[in-house]
Amino acid sequence: MSETVTAKTFWVWTVEAEKGNPQRSKAGDPIWPHYQQDAPTFMLKERLIIDSSEFIKEGQVTIFDLI
Repeated sequence: MSETVTAKTFWVWTVEAEKGNPQRSKAGDPIWPHYQQDAPTFMLKERLIIDSSEFIKEGQVTIFDLI
C-alpha cells in the first residue's frame, strides 16, 4: 500500500491541481471523499492538495489582515 498523509482538518485541492485538471479539481474544494482525511503522500508532495485550515482563497480575509 502507498504511503498516506493525514490532514489536520481535511484535504482540499490547490490552485496547481485546478490548473492541471480544471474539469475535476477546483481550488479550495474538498478532494474525493475517500481521501479527505488520509491521502496518498504524492498528492501533497506534488502540491495537488493542502489542508483546508491552510488554504486561503483569493480575496479571503485572515485574522492577520485585521491585526
